[in-house]
Amino acid sequence: MPDDEESQMTALAAEQETDFGTEAVKGELLAILDSLPESNSWRAEILDGENITVSPCPSGAHDRNIRAIERALDPYLPEGMDYAGNLEIRVFEPERVVVPDLFVAPVDVLTTRKNWVSPNDVVLAIEVVSPGSRRNDRFLKLARYAEMSIPCYLLVDQLEACTVVFSRPKGGEYQDTAKHEFGATFKLSDPFEAEIDSSSFIPYD
Repeated sequence: MPDDEESQMTALAAEQETDFGTEAVKGELLAILDSLPESNSWRAEILDGENITVSPCPSGAHDRNIRAIERALDPYLPEGMDYAGNLEIRVFEPERVVVPDLFVAPVDVLTTRKNWVSPNDVVLAIEVVSPGSRRNDRFLKLARYAEMSIPCYLLVDQLEACTVVFSRPKGGEYQDTAKHEFGATFKLSDPFEAEIDSSSFIPYD
């Protein structure tokens, strides 16, 4: 996620002619989210069930790490699978909407006329940690992806210069965690086998 601190939806209240406050009535968050204009300048998510969090677009260094991850994974991507970086992963009860920096799902699922997919179709979620996203990426999104039973969460922490692999979700938590310093080559076994060379991952200076 991007470098700047995430802002709450109140920052857009005047533009939308809606008083979002810091909380919304349960059941209305998705309606509010869907009423927002499309934009390439920010992404909106529902991470805690009470607020809509808006984040600005990522920095260049952040984007370079996304490209490095894609190149590292490309040789191992299963046939019929591909990346997405702008689609929502959406759950309706309880209301949760997460927009990963990158995720892997079947091509036929990604070729949708909607702006969201079900977590049931996502096999790997990836986030790159920046100063403004450290709490969300390390804690809130970790919890959301585990609750959604997404098989693997790859956390590329450019602040700590390490990659953390969370796998085997059960009971809303990941059972396995493996940490690797930038520069190391490590393996994924689930949702598909891969050997990831992280030597091209860029730390945040």
